[in-house]
Amino acid sequence: MPLYTPIQNARAFRRGKRYDEVNWNNFREVINEFHGRIDDWYIKPTKALINHDEGGHWVFPIMAINCLLIDTLSQYYYGKDLSPTEQKNPKSCDPPNASGARFKDFLVDCLKHRTGPMPAKIATAKRDLANFEDVLYSGFRCGILHQAHIPLYGAISGVPNVLDFQPSGATKYANGGDCPTVICFPQKLFEEIETVFIKYLVDLENPDPKFDDLRRRFKDKFEDSFGVTISTTL
Repeated sequence: MPLYTPIQNARAFRRGKRYDEVNWNNFREVINEFHGRIDDWYIKPTKALINHDEGGHWVFPIMAINCLLIDTLSQYYYGKDLSPTEQKNPKSCDPPNASGARFKDFLVDCLKHRTGPMPAKIATAKRDLANFEDVLYSGFRCGILHQAHIPLYGAISGVPNVLDFQPSGATKYANGGDCPTVICFPQKLFEEIETVFIKYLVDLENPDPKFDDLRRRFKDKFEDSFGVTISTTL
């Protein structure tokens, strides 16, 4: 149950549209307005950074928005108002045994070819990172959002692939041993996330009953976040 409800004629749901101007009983309209909100907050700003980035100097904010967008979509996809890590321990982004983090689940479910075991593990202060989704979550997502930088076992660059694994040559452990580095191309990752987002919207509006649970989870998250009751009837 939401803690707050909007004064609908006094709040904007997205740019140029107040809450009271949306028919919350029309699911297709709700999805359209949700699409516009995500577009304004994440998609258009990222494209502006990509299109006007001279010399590749804006890859850090592009990657930061990528992480925010994955976090956002994962909560709607699973119908959760918070990711389980925050629910279990608000003081820790990646507590021990928090293997069910929605960020990583979403990568595995929706960006399958960007996940899976790495050729070698990366040791961190908390635990060893064995999979690409571990590095994208602990290194890129938590590093950027909580430490204001990516740990040295991660890097962002215009590499040929979305993700590259470099076994040595860029980073060493403090004891002198070689530390692998995972390199991400943020612009290419964004393109893949946007494709997943568009498919998600199409699935939400697909009347096939196999998507009923997807709509239910979207409804759970949406109502908790925005304090309005919506219909999922197509």
